[in-house]
Amino acid sequence: MCGISAIQSLSGATLAEDKSQLESQLRASIKAIGHRGPDSSGVYISEDGSLGLAHARLSIIDLKSGQQPLHDVINTIHAVVNGEFYDYADIRKDLEAKGCQFLSSVDSELIIHLYQTYGQNFIHRLRGEFAFVLYDSKRRLLMAARDRFGIKPLYYTVVNGKLMFASEMKGLVPFGWKPEWDAESIMQYGEFFDNRTVFKGVYKMPPGHLLTCNRSGQIENRIYWEHEYPHAALEDPRSVQEMIEGVRQRLVDAVRVRLRSDVPLGVYLSGGIDSAAVAGIASALLKEKDPNAKLMTFTLAFPAREDVDEGPIARRMAESIGAEIHMVAPTEEDLVREFPRSIYHTEQPTMSFHGTGKMILSKFVHDNGYRVVLTGEGSDEIFGGYFFLMPDFLRAADPAVRRLGIPLPTDEERSLILQELESSGLRQDHFSLRKFSFQDGQLGRELVGGISTYTMFAAGCLSDAAFVPRHLYNSNLTVTAAEGLSPDARRKMCSGQWHPLHGSLYISTKIILRNVLLNALGDRVEMANSIEGRTPFLDHYLVEYVNTLPPSVKIMPLVEKVICNGSIRNWKFTEKWVLRQAVKPFVTEEIYKNTKAQYNTPIARPAPEEKALTPLQIMVKSRVTKEAIEKLGWASWDYFEEVLRDYLSSSPECPSDGGLDKRARILLIITSFLILQEKFHVPTWVCDS
Repeated sequence: MCGISAIQSLSGATLAEDKSQLESQLRASIKAIGHRGPDSSGVYISEDGSLGLAHARLSIIDLKSGQQPLHDVINTIHAVVNGEFYDYADIRKDLEAKGCQFLSSVDSELIIHLYQTYGQNFIHRLRGEFAFVLYDSKRRLLMAARDRFGIKPLYYTVVNGKLMFASEMKGLVPFGWKPEWDAESIMQYGEFFDNRTVFKGVYKMPPGHLLTCNRSGQIENRIYWEHEYPHAALEDPRSVQEMIEGVRQRLVDAVRVRLRSDVPLGVYLSGGIDSAAVAGIASALLKEKDPNAKLMTFTLAFPAREDVDEGPIARRMAESIGAEIHMVAPTEEDLVREFPRSIYHTEQPTMSFHGTGKMILSKFVHDNGYRVVLTGEGSDEIFGGYFFLMPDFLRAADPAVRRLGIPLPTDEERSLILQELESSGLRQDHFSLRKFSFQDGQLGRELVGGISTYTMFAAGCLSDAAFVPRHLYNSNLTVTAAEGLSPDARRKMCSGQWHPLHGSLYISTKIILRNVLLNALGDRVEMANSIEGRTPFLDHYLVEYVNTLPPSVKIMPLVEKVICNGSIRNWKFTEKWVLRQAVKPFVTEEIYKNTKAQYNTPIARPAPEEKALTPLQIMVKSRVTKEAIEKLGWASWDYFEEVLRDYLSSSPECPSDGGLDKRARILLIITSFLILQEKFHVPTWVCDS
């Protein structure tokens, strides 16, 4: 895992008066993201001085060689790569049979020879988590791409005729990019709903896309991979057991290829089935080679909140597979102290300590001498693990399982359960800032065939009262979110070609997964401490298979009891059912039976008689000031002053789900922006109109 950056003149002109000046910019760029690759660094400058590549390396495979930038034997193809490619040995063997000459045994070199052999179509042959920039000097063609799900970050912008890339936005500054607020994106939540960021003109490279820039300076960004789901009306010919075995086989293989490493490797372990499955499979695979092998697992524990602490469950799981467990238990003081650093690394606002907790965990892993961890990210968005997916599961029948003998609610029963869910009043979740109903956001839902997933996303957004230039605020945030999706995907949702659950899962992967979880809880807080995270659940062979499975094996209906002489049945629904069956041999009975619990970083409840401010209250009091808010230029001091006053004058609420007081969430969001302004030296935003 590494950090990369690149700069290219769109006109083909020299980027600097002399190459030493450009080299200094490249080295400064890579130094800004040096935490991503502390072991070595390198730069490449084209002969005409119109392009530069830079790389910071975290050595995982082939520790002695494998320096980057990479080059072919005749020095015409050059590349910088961040990430890991799997099936390396088989692909290399095939390429060598075709005459390719490898200069190292590092997996990143694959893209040089795959490009030589297959042209731009080589990207379909890559398996793993990656972002790269490749330059063909003979054709003066630049290519940049990001993996299928957005596991590895890559940002780009154009400034004064120069196309720039970096693994993190801070790496763009030495190239001459000056951070400015994108107030419209901030108020429309472009950072979370589409490819925008909080900074003007800087975009996230979309997952599953390949960007090319030719010798004329023309930029094209095209899709090379997309989620696909079966037609909702088609019966599935497979047996349920075949589906279970198909998931198990592919997940085991996904874990197996990710165990390859020349440095110590561990697994993040919580009390959930996702990380437990990865740990259980990894332990079994290691013991196949060495019966005495002992897997190392790392866990976040919160003993001060026994009601939501997953530490004891994780310990029992580790003991059951003979793994060694290491626990770190951050206090509220720890979370508050590390919060600014986590914002600097994730480069996006947040309403929680989730990312901070994960960053503390990755530092704990690093301090224990490890560099690679396997994680459970992606399972909920692929297998259906969120409570807010239930209405969309019930929104349509599931003809795909008609012949499989799975008990299904009748149309009348589905309608009654759905009506009860959607009319059960307002709900609150630790992801949200306001209560919401599954009937909210009708305008946006019309664009995606009535799917209600958006309602929870919009509930996590600040109200228009938080902003000064309210004319830029879009109250129909569900519309903004829908418009950020592929038109083809929206067509399939609206036409009924995709079952509503599959449409809902698609939306979850495009919003929650790529824009929040893989950034704020994944790569950025891992690489902040030079830790490489690997995500078996996002192996595209596994995902493509799971996407073909019927909705009713992802969320399995079960008759709990019969009411009124059999006329109406009481239904229970098990989330991620097919995954549970597939991994049952690898996890404890306790974890197999547990229902989904959201990851959280709970803080201790203050004693009833405690009158002093908590560490979190002290932080927001010191940072959220009139001067600081007005310096942003787009935020309303009146709004945040009222929230702050109310929060400081009463004892903080501690929701039973382990989340934060709603007022604290609002204040953490604005504190995030204040930290970004401080770290990036962002000038005050001024309204144009």
